Order: sequence, then C-alpha cells, then structure tokens
Amino acid sequence: MSQFASQDFQEWSADSRRQSTSTVSSASTSILFPSPGASSGSSSRKQSWQLYDDAVRLELNPSVTISFLKGGQLFKLRYSYIDVCKDATGALKCLELGGGVGQQSPFIHAFNNTKLPVPHLEHPKSSGEYPLRVSFLEQQTVQTARTVFMTQLSYKFESWDDCVQFQELLLGSKLVFLAGIAEAKSKGRGEECISQNLRILRGHNNKRVMLFFANSQRKELKRYVSIPLNCIGSFKPPKKAGRPVALDLQPNFDILAQMRNLQVEFLDDDDRKSFCQLLSSDLTIG
Repeated sequence: MSQFASQDFQEWSADSRRQSTSTVSSASTSILFPSPGASSGSSSRKQSWQLYDDAVRLELNPSVTISFLKGGQLFKLRYSYIDVCKDATGALKCLELGGGVGQQSPFIHAFNNTKLPVPHLEHPKSSGEYPLRVSFLEQQTVQTARTVFMTQLSYKFESWDDCVQFQELLLGSKLVFLAGIAEAKSKGRGEECISQNLRILRGHNNKRVMLFFANSQRKELKRYVSIPLNCIGSFKPPKKAGRPVALDLQPNFDILAQMRNLQVEFLDDDDRKSFCQLLSSDLTIG
C-alpha cells in the first residue's frame, strides 16, 4: 500500500476560536519579535541549513501571509521565503519563514509528532479559481524569537505555483491532479464529504494516491482519507454532465472494506472529464 495510508493522517478535531480578536500586521510585531537588546543571543542562532540534514528553500512570488491567534490577537505576518527542513530519514521537522519586514528572527513552524501533516486547502477549486489558503486541521506548534506556543495557523499564498510547491515539499509527493468536488458518497459509510478538494498525489515510488477530507462523517471519522489508485477496481463515467463518477474499490484494507464503492460529483465538468481520463490512461488503474 502507498505511503499515504489513511491511518497516517491526523483525525480532524474542531478547536474553538475566540470571537473577539484584534489584528496585528507585519509592520507591528514587537509583541512577537523583541528588539535585539531584549532578546540577546538570538542573532547567533544557526541557519536552518546548518541544523538539519535536508533544508530546501521555497522562494515565494512575491510572498506568503501567515495568520494565527496569540493572546486574543489575530496576527498577519508576511514573508518572502520558506525553508522546509527535514532530518536524515526524510521526516519533516519544521518550516522556517524569513524575509519579513522589521523582524529580527525567523518564524518557526515545528512538527513534533510522527504523523504526516496534511496541508488543508480551505476552499474547493471551482471554475478555474484555485484555492490559495492552506491551513492545518489541528493546532500547530510555532516559535517567534524565544516564545513557543500552540495556535491555529494558515498560509495565504499569492500564486498557485507557490501553493503547489508548498504542498509537494510537505508531502514529499507530486500533485498531479486537483479538483473541487460537490459531494462524495459511499455505500458502506454514507456521505463522505461536501464541498471539498480531491487531490491525486504521486510519490517517489510512482504510486498514485487519491486524497480527500471526509468532513461529513461523525466526529470520530472526520479525517483525511487516502485511496491508492491501484485499489480502484473499475470506474463508470456518468452519461450526463453534473452526475457523479462511480468507483468500485478493492477491499484490501479496512476503510475500503467499509466504503466498497465511491461516487464523486465534481463542481466542474471539465475536472470530471480530466479525472476519468487520468484513470483510463492506465489500464491497471494506478
């Protein structure tokens, strides 16, 4: 089975957010980034490429804006690059954001657990409009100067190419297909999701995996679901536009045994055609 097994992904949990917040822009960051005199020693911190076995820099065109809550305030900070840092085994350790105006130290987004973080696209693709805001379904560990805290975190990119590269670097896979879906249903589990994105990723082993977020399931089943394309036994395109594509699944592990088949209704009929063409391009379906 592919490296993107369903159990590898974090289950979704809804964290309550404060209703009353204020916004702090990147031009006013003294709360997060003290002056050099107030944070002695911060300038001696080693760069990411000195601390990790593998650090890849994503130069942004022109920038990314991150948003998060701290102390009842909504912060929005802009950066011009992201260093994606991994250890010798290829495990993602942290993201370091730099190039921010008036900021004395990098913004660090750390990954301390062993589960693969899934960058969540907040809005479904539709009619050629691509989602540019990426978030994470659980609270994340971040560090500003010497302060470490947990918060909900999102990244707003200004170009789709940057957003794609960000996803690919985190997941260690190539994004080969993206489409907004109106609905997905299965016989075994009922309604899987409404108004989400369906992604197909290709790993280093050339295995392709379909990935979507099951937001319509009861709380304990809300999570990302991954289906290797070689677990699709057959598919049936609809005869009319606006109708779902029917997939018959090979029940070779638990979640597929529950689902048995999947009906996917796309928001854009051109995406539906591309999806069917992708499946039919290889007679082995993956």
